Amino acid sequence: MGTQGAWPATRSPGRVGWFYWINVPFWMPAVYLIASGILSLLFFPDASVWVQTFIAIAMVWITVFICNAPAATSNIVNYIGGTAKVIVLMALIIGGINFVSTHGAANEISLQTMMPRFDDGFRYAPTLVYLIVGAETVACLGGSLRNPRRNIPLGLFLAVSFILVLYSLAIGAIMVALPTSELSLVGGITQTFSILFGDSPAGHAMTVAMSLVAIAALMVYIVPWLMASSRAAAEGADGNEMPAIFAMRNKSGSPVGANVLTGIVATIGLVVYAFMATSADDLFWSLFAFASFLLFVTYFFMIASFIKLRQSHADVPRPFRVPGGVVGAWVVAILQAFVLVVSCLVFVFPEIMDGKINLSESAPIIIGIVGAIVFIEISVRRMISVEDNTIE
Repeated sequence: MGTQGAWPATRSPGRVGWFYWINVPFWMPAVYLIASGILSLLFFPDASVWVQTFIAIAMVWITVFICNAPAATSNIVNYIGGTAKVIVLMALIIGGINFVSTHGAANEISLQTMMPRFDDGFRYAPTLVYLIVGAETVACLGGSLRNPRRNIPLGLFLAVSFILVLYSLAIGAIMVALPTSELSLVGGITQTFSILFGDSPAGHAMTVAMSLVAIAALMVYIVPWLMASSRAAAEGADGNEMPAIFAMRNKSGSPVGANVLTGIVATIGLVVYAFMATSADDLFWSLFAFASFLLFVTYFFMIASFIKLRQSHADVPRPFRVPGGVVGAWVVAILQAFVLVVSCLVFVFPEIMDGKINLSESAPIIIGIVGAIVFIEISVRRMISVEDNTIE
């Protein structure tokens, strides 16, 4: 079939599936390092990186167990997680308002300090992109919604606005309570609660309670991501684009093969990166940056597919259509690709906007990215070879 040369377009879905799946086994443990950091601050503040790593591994396998359960169980867990998230955000907001009214702010909060600057827009590009990653998946529900042309954009606008307000207020509460120089990547929320609620027995009890609720929110936050990536991998395996083990399902239809593989890879990733990290914060950033880079790669495939379909199927009716014809489509695609490129660079080299590149700090991320790309390419080409031999 002549597939040994360049990457043929008919094979690109296999690569997209691999990139979409493989980022979750590394992003999930990065999030659980935050949860383990919270537990460490609460109950054993002198815990080593390895103790926090093993706690994160336990949470990984709890999540795998939940995702292998029937759909009704997952729905209950998602409801609990959504409620927990709102409780945490409201506790931060109310506590922050009370704290700043009695103690003032730990950081300077003014119009000048809050106004975004052009260079900061690029510096924080990964964060800004990450806030809206996954929002496009709601388009998959278009067939089951009434008037999707109107309701999907309206729903997205309302949801994003609501989330933006809540998260902005919650982040503001953290900023007024804790100097940014003292903020921990993995335990910042518990640090904030302890300051907002004080050292009294009642305040300590509130800190512990809200921190545990935050852990519940983090764990449940991961569940739909793991379910989505595993189901995508299972469907890819059904189409012979990924190994057959990903297609294994249990009696309830859950993609148990993909779920368990995610748990195995996440465990291995945590252990390997723990050897490279000097602190829990370093371990978190290495895993988070590496996983996010791989996730962002999938959007380059989506952008290319968008341009290709606009050219090859220009007359197909589309309820959501970028205006401006071919020129408009290319402008949007180039802008998205540019922001993604900047985001990927900042993930790998956090200080690149300051003209600094620290290879020793970026080495674990680079090694992980190169290793993942090589592994994916070998796997995809093996699947192509098997398919070619079957056809022959």
